[in-house]
Amino acid sequence: MATDVAAVAEAVARYRLGLGAQRFRGRAGDRRGHGVGSSQEFFDFRDYVPGDDLRHLDWRGYARTEQLRIRLHQEEVAPHVDVLLDTSVSMASTPAKEQAVHDLVGALVGWSERQGSRARVLALAGGPLDPSRVAFDGAATAPAVPALPLRTGGVRILVTDGLWPDAAGTFLRRVLSSAARFFALQVLDPWELEPDAAGAMTLVDCETGIRREVHLDARTVAAYQGRLDRLCDTLRTEVVGHGGLYARVTAAPLAAMCEHDLLPSGAIEPQ
Repeated sequence: MATDVAAVAEAVARYRLGLGAQRFRGRAGDRRGHGVGSSQEFFDFRDYVPGDDLRHLDWRGYARTEQLRIRLHQEEVAPHVDVLLDTSVSMASTPAKEQAVHDLVGALVGWSERQGSRARVLALAGGPLDPSRVAFDGAATAPAVPALPLRTGGVRILVTDGLWPDAAGTFLRRVLSSAARFFALQVLDPWELEPDAAGAMTLVDCETGIRREVHLDARTVAAYQGRLDRLCDTLRTEVVGHGGLYARVTAAPLAAMCEHDLLPSGAIEPQ
């Protein structure tokens, strides 16, 4: 399935990542960094040493104290962006969900590049991915960090449905650690959120192939939705509790996901 290039281009032109006021690490850009740079924003003073640029001397301070000190300015960077993509089969359980994930990843890369950042797309428990050629064929296992080291002081964005068979607290703490800004985008298909009470039917586990005869009545659907809500709440609590940003995203055309889910959550903001 291919990314909707036109939809991605429209979203990239209209929005940008909501990066907040954190300090980041990365290459030269326009966001506040951790160190000394050449921006107009004052950072700190240090004592003058021979060879320093005299244009940066604090002459007003010298007039008061007769001490030569250099004015330092804030470093400005374009933060690293690591997109951590869940490639389990459930991420493509319906064509609408698979398309939504492709478009969302394409937009995340586009927003990063427009803001001067270099984005990497990394598979959970795997390596780098070409965002235009993602295959969702992973097993239903507990999530694991990518094989490549994650860059510190940057932005990390987890794209997953969170439908993991085991607890993921340790995993989340590891991917949240050392990130300046963290997003968890939980993508779920409309049918996963609100299945129809359609009576007797056969359900097939997309990751194991196991078939199960069930009777979907109102009571069964309500019990399922209760379990799903608890699963989503656990993920949200873990992410927000460690300073991250969480958004539950209903699989839909990219413009709708931006307007109804990403923008209200603060994951993106208008240009």
